[in-house]
Amino acid sequence: MQKNKMDLPTQVQITLYLGSQCNLHCAYCHREASDGEGGISEEFLAKLKRNPPRAIKFMGGEPLLYMKEIRKVVEAVPQAKFAVSTNGIGIEKHLDYFREHYFQICISYDGAERDLRGYDPFTDLLDYPDLAVSTTLYHGNTDLGAIMAKFREKEKVIGRNLSFFPHLMHVTNEENRKYALTREDYDSILEQYKKYVGLYLSRLKRFGIKDLRYEGLYQTLERRREVQYMYGETYCSNRTLRKVDAKGQAYPCLYIRKEKLGTDWLKEQQVLLDALSPECRQCSVYGTCGGACIVSQEHALECRFYKALYTWFQKEVNRP
Repeated sequence: MQKNKMDLPTQVQITLYLGSQCNLHCAYCHREASDGEGGISEEFLAKLKRNPPRAIKFMGGEPLLYMKEIRKVVEAVPQAKFAVSTNGIGIEKHLDYFREHYFQICISYDGAERDLRGYDPFTDLLDYPDLAVSTTLYHGNTDLGAIMAKFREKEKVIGRNLSFFPHLMHVTNEENRKYALTREDYDSILEQYKKYVGLYLSRLKRFGIKDLRYEGLYQTLERRREVQYMYGETYCSNRTLRKVDAKGQAYPCLYIRKEKLGTDWLKEQQVLLDALSPECRQCSVYGTCGGACIVSQEHALECRFYKALYTWFQKEVNRP
């Protein structure tokens, strides 16, 4: 059979944006709705069957509002590894299905002193084998020590360990700008990474001990260090990962779907990066960073932060 030129590469991972509907409206969120959002297209399901991806992660909006579409995809490619990123509202009624299909569940929880999300997903025992946590760092929520303390409190409530994998809030519009990380915030986060990851590496090298409190922080950096992006590849779109909508259209960013990617996606992203930040092409940490967030209106601040962080981490890992 002749391969359709729009088919996904064999064994690639995809992140599937189901749509922008959500039952929470977090003030710092940077997703944008777009015209023509709808269910999974039959053409895309056929494409998935022709070239089953190695893994599929379901995103929204809130993916649990799209369970009918999730079930269609799982039925089409049952051999894939599945994950879902959710705010956790109403998840209890879907846990049996997720167990049956070996989903990894990633639940959003910021651990902030003043909650901006309006929902706490960790109030009862949670019996599920593969659970991760996504934590957003934004202005007013940058104290990693305080956040990790909140995680330890929640572990007593739900009866299991919680991972800590933080990510940065991105400024994409004037509505979420009030929560933008400032230069001082970035400097503080950098020093905290050095402190906690430095402790982790020190104990690992001296005693062979993995400190679970800081394991997530370390793994966040180590996985990026191992990637070695080619210029034009980014964290969101690279040789092993595609971000696609319910019709199968690929984008450099799923939340701000202004630019579409075709078959020559690497060159297309190189053009985007050259226009956004020409210095990325010669950057010493591009292989780890992947150009930071290419839709962020504060891209220069992110670049400054990541260059300092990854330069430090590379030296620290190689230190005897």
